[in-house]
Amino acid sequence: MTSVVERESAAARAGAGHASRAGDLPVLRSAQADWPMPPVRTVLITHLLDTAVPYVRLLSRSTELAQVVPVPYSARQEALSLLDDLPLSMPASIEEVGAMAVAAARRAARQGDSPVMIQEVGGYCAGAVGALAGVPRFRGIVEDTKQGQWQYERAAPLPLPVFTIADSPLKALEDVQVGRSVAYSVERLLRLRFYRLLSERRVLVLGYGGIGTALAEHLRRTGVQVAVYDPDDIRMSAAVVHGFRVGAREDLLSWAEVIVGVSGHRALTAGDLPRLRDGVVLASGSSKQVEFDVEGMRRAASSLVEVDEVLELRAAGRTVYLLNDGKPVNFMEQSILGSVLDLVYTELYLCTRELARQTWEPGLHRLNPQMQRELAQRWREEYGQR
Repeated sequence: MTSVVERESAAARAGAGHASRAGDLPVLRSAQADWPMPPVRTVLITHLLDTAVPYVRLLSRSTELAQVVPVPYSARQEALSLLDDLPLSMPASIEEVGAMAVAAARRAARQGDSPVMIQEVGGYCAGAVGALAGVPRFRGIVEDTKQGQWQYERAAPLPLPVFTIADSPLKALEDVQVGRSVAYSVERLLRLRFYRLLSERRVLVLGYGGIGTALAEHLRRTGVQVAVYDPDDIRMSAAVVHGFRVGAREDLLSWAEVIVGVSGHRALTAGDLPRLRDGVVLASGSSKQVEFDVEGMRRAASSLVEVDEVLELRAAGRTVYLLNDGKPVNFMEQSILGSVLDLVYTELYLCTRELARQTWEPGLHRLNPQMQRELAQRWREEYGQR
């Protein structure tokens, strides 16, 4: 059995992406020193990739982790092993994530006098906000993602406070890295499984939000023919201004040789199969399995062949290749790497601290803009000088 010190050293190495100091999360460490966390018990829902290990370890120094609940499709065995001294339970399926976290929060509230909260990544507890509001000493929830924020917005009026960083200007900086990561993963699988270059393919990006914009720009810089579709007219107008191919959805679906969904919503259904080109490759850059109706496509298929990360299905007289079973392809390569993780993790920590410090009114909350600016300055001072 390895010691905690050995685990923390290994965790720092596992999390080292852009540079070793990014893996060490120096900005988060300085924030913990200058803005200490009051006593609080936290249930953490997280994508437990290797890059998340340093954050979980540092968070456990500031707050008592009542339970760590990994999202099943993004949990890495090495990361699980590095954190095996923490109270960690793996859900059997993604449907169990929220229920497991809520049960852990209830237990934590019964076991002491400290406030209890949930920090999560995908809106898994949005359906239980009413029940959580009645739990003694439960302070609220911190949410990381756009999909999660949308879930909590749909649960309005919220009976408890929810801090979100999903629409933070600091979190938006992560979109550039996510777009690059999605492009890298699609390129890798095209080379490895199809012996093709992405630069020779016609690529349709479904969704022109922050990640879609970053992905489309990155693809264009690497020589890819890129088209964009978004149901929002303003976003489509922005795509025109930015010089991307746009058009009717049906026309773009039949034009594309690779389709990448980054809308955060259901972007492609089984009913769209007749509109697709024969041999089209589908890839998702969204959390969960949201972009494509995978179950519907499987039911519509006359044949299915699954080899490693590629599902080949025959439907509507054509062959369609689905990467990573419709789950985010970028999670196959640690999602994102580099110093931006330090920025996002620190904002998550500071939001958790805000919930722990005082009682907030029900509803959505964001980190104070002045605190965001100070965090941005610290991050720039740490990583901006090379």
